[in-house]
Amino acid sequence: MWADFVKTFSLQFRVISVDLLGQGESGCSGYVHSMHDHAQAVNAVLEAEEVDNFHVIGHSMGGYVALELASAYPEKIKTLTLFHSTAFADSEERKKDRVRVIALAHRNKEVYIKTVIPSLFAEETREMLRSEINELVETAIGFSEQGIIANIRGMMERSSLEHVLQNATFPKLIIHGSLDPVIKTEDIQALAKLNENVSLAQINGIGHMGYLEAPEKCLEILMDFCKN
Repeated sequence: MWADFVKTFSLQFRVISVDLLGQGESGCSGYVHSMHDHAQAVNAVLEAEEVDNFHVIGHSMGGYVALELASAYPEKIKTLTLFHSTAFADSEERKKDRVRVIALAHRNKEVYIKTVIPSLFAEETREMLRSEINELVETAIGFSEQGIIANIRGMMERSSLEHVLQNATFPKLIIHGSLDPVIKTEDIQALAKLNENVSLAQINGIGHMGYLEAPEKCLEILMDFCKN
């Protein structure tokens, strides 16, 4: 997902993009991937690369991992960006939704993927980005059922980490789509008020997938934040 952004970021930064547990070329470590597990895996990569101070950007579940990383190693963080993500734990309603999608993924992984991925986009962008959505679907079908379910379970069981936004002294940014079907606008607005060093960039007319729905705008926001 970061390939196009990396081309621009690499002109000014060293970039490390990580396949989280159970995704891409990374294997599974169990049947539940907690956000702590993911964060420790990311930190292991950074230590192996001898990186001890960095900007961290996480999209969706990656944002939950970024928060966990920042909570465990605040001294290493230059800036933190939640890209279509939140510091709040799942509501009880959301947990019930995750139980249902776990059952669907277990019953028929391909149907689950073909149902969930298009639903992350705003209706206004879905038709325009049909080929990109199809490519995402084909990629995700290659993920193991174990990895998909382990990550859903990890998201369902995660703790709230709004204290990171409230108390950490490093700059924080939240990028949010006004039509995001996953992250509520009122939740994001509440998070943005936790500390004066939390910036909110809301992009109108997009859903949960800004890196495809508004790539130039998102890249501009991210670059300006990390440079400044």
